[in-house]
Amino acid sequence: MTPQPSSDNPQGPLPRNPELVFDPQRKRQVGRTTIRVRYAETDRMGIAYNAHYLTWFEIGRTEFMRSAGLPYREVESRGINLPLVETSLRLRVPVRYDDVLVTDTWIERVRSRAVSFAYEIFHNGRLIAGGQTTHAFVRASDNRSVACPPWLQEKLTPLSG
Repeated sequence: MTPQPSSDNPQGPLPRNPELVFDPQRKRQVGRTTIRVRYAETDRMGIAYNAHYLTWFEIGRTEFMRSAGLPYREVESRGINLPLVETSLRLRVPVRYDDVLVTDTWIERVRSRAVSFAYEIFHNGRLIAGGQTTHAFVRASDNRSVACPPWLQEKLTPLSG
């Protein structure tokens, strides 16, 4: 499955809040989010600066969770935070200002005290970056690690394939 951007028109709107689709290759639900590289995200060479890929991962993850019926605001209002505890990023091809990117996001694994998300970012159907983030389940009241609450476990586990 090679995602294509919804619009290469620099003036056109880009959709957020993707529908989750079942990806038969990955054997799980995937959220697809379209992002346009902003000028402020480029470096002196006109190439998207590497740290912004983590921001694009966050956008994909946030929209994935929202589409799965688990907006972060709701999770946090129920007393659970999901701080980042580990990440990896592999850059393959540079992108530039105004390029339209498609970020595929999915849950790789749900463990008792953490959840791992995986990401692939495409430009014009070509894989340009990939990576992973792991987030701990933390009780908001005291920032202590906790087991994934049952209400969250029952929503996350079916999404992990």
